[in-house]
Amino acid sequence: MTTTGTTTSTTTASGARTAEQGAQNLTNDITSVKSSIERGDWLEAGLGATNVAMDVIGIMGDPLQAAGSAGFGWIISHISFLRKPFEALFGDVNSILGSAGGWTKTGSQLTQTAESFRQAAVKETTSWVGAAADGYRKAAATQAQGLDALAQVSKAIGETVKQAGQLLAEVRNAVLDFINKCVQKVIQIIIEALAKAWLSFGASIAEGIARSVATAVQTAQKIASKVQKFVSSLQKIIQAVQKVVQLAKAVKQLLETIGGKAAGTAPAQTTQAPQVNPGQLDQAANTQYSNNGQTNQANYGQQQVPGYGGYQPLPQGQSNSANYGQRPTPGYGGYQQPSGGYTNPANYGQGTTPSYTGYQPPAGQGSYQQPPTYGNYGGNTPSYGGYQPIQQPTPYTPGGSTPGTLPPTPGQVTPPNYGTSGPPPTPGAPASMVDRARWIGSAVEILVAHGVDPSKIDPGLIAQIVDRQSGGNPHAIDMSAPGAADGQAPKGIMGVTDQQFQQHQVPGYQNIWEPVDNMLAGIKHLVQEWGSIMDALNALNGGTSGTGPMTIQA
Repeated sequence: MTTTGTTTSTTTASGARTAEQGAQNLTNDITSVKSSIERGDWLEAGLGATNVAMDVIGIMGDPLQAAGSAGFGWIISHISFLRKPFEALFGDVNSILGSAGGWTKTGSQLTQTAESFRQAAVKETTSWVGAAADGYRKAAATQAQGLDALAQVSKAIGETVKQAGQLLAEVRNAVLDFINKCVQKVIQIIIEALAKAWLSFGASIAEGIARSVATAVQTAQKIASKVQKFVSSLQKIIQAVQKVVQLAKAVKQLLETIGGKAAGTAPAQTTQAPQVNPGQLDQAANTQYSNNGQTNQANYGQQQVPGYGGYQPLPQGQSNSANYGQRPTPGYGGYQQPSGGYTNPANYGQGTTPSYTGYQPPAGQGSYQQPPTYGNYGGNTPSYGGYQPIQQPTPYTPGGSTPGTLPPTPGQVTPPNYGTSGPPPTPGAPASMVDRARWIGSAVEILVAHGVDPSKIDPGLIAQIVDRQSGGNPHAIDMSAPGAADGQAPKGIMGVTDQQFQQHQVPGYQNIWEPVDNMLAGIKHLVQEWGSIMDALNALNGGTSGTGPMTIQA
């Protein structure tokens, strides 16, 4: 017979491999795979299962808590993405160890069973002689060897679970170490930034946030590399386990062959239930529920059909509707058919056609020479606050004005044009230096994530532009700027127009009055127009850098 990876057969004259040889080969294959798992051949280069405590798998907590305990909890929101890989590697230590131990224990029990089977086969057949006795002993030895192979399978799977759990602990410990080192660097960066904040008007804080984000991004790249190697190692060990399972199937088939349960055994004999003829059942049912073999409906005790006030058939096959006790058709105030075959609409008691407040055509005129009176209520136009036809106004022509327009109201003031985003929600007020730095840091992080070159968006220069454009007020608006009368007033903390904001806004950040949203569009606009924030600031200060005149207002 043929199995996956191994071929076993009975002894033939040509010297083909015997069943016991097949069992030995299966045992060797399984032992080889188990040894490769124990050696760690499945591990990716650079990974190794060390003696890291498995408890690290079950650690919850916040790996960024050091920043919060140091008084810089606000920086956590900028580097919070470091939590995700650490949380994704969380596991149940007891479940992993329990599964590994269960497989190993099963393997040991199978080994003991195999040894007991060997001893029993030898002890109980000592007095047996002849070819049959020798054949039985060989079969028993092969059976025991098959049990040994299954024992090795269980131990191999147990070792796999244990090694995978140990590797998970190693990777999670490494990730935690990466995060802790990153947090320490970030704390040092923020301390230095705060120390310089009073000289830089908060720009150093924005720069510190940007450096912190860059440090976190580098850490995330290291973590991603470690996790990728971990995933690759798991894929390899899964392949090893699949091979072990295939070998186990071969051992199972070999044992079934030795035990006489191989495919080809005659199926068990079963007794079929007798066939039933449904027609006979139908005939029996009809006979039972019939009168002398003839069907008949219930006859209400041979009495006449009871009168129940419903439809009454007339004799001689004539049909007629219910006659309500032979009385005349009742009058019900509905449609009345005139006598003589004439048709006529409802006459409401033969009264005159009612007057209704709808359209009334002029009497005696075939063509309507005057507009209809909408709702004449007896000929008089009601005053009800609805539609009132009015006379055409006298055209206003003095002074060369356009004919047909009304004169302006004296003292009327034209309202300001605030553009598509409208006026600011509140007058607002200058934000603190710390808030400005936080907003700038968030904007820089988002832009870098969207592919903007970090070298072109210096946070310190952005802080200078914010101070000059709006004084740090997210609701600032300059209605005296060129273009303001046409709805293109500079708005928000970066002083961008509605047109500039719509052109450069980042998806998901679509409110011009939100400081981060405004910064994102403003920074993108400046980088596109002048190449970098430095060149934009030179243009703002009267320099010659850039491709054209400054469109944000000084």
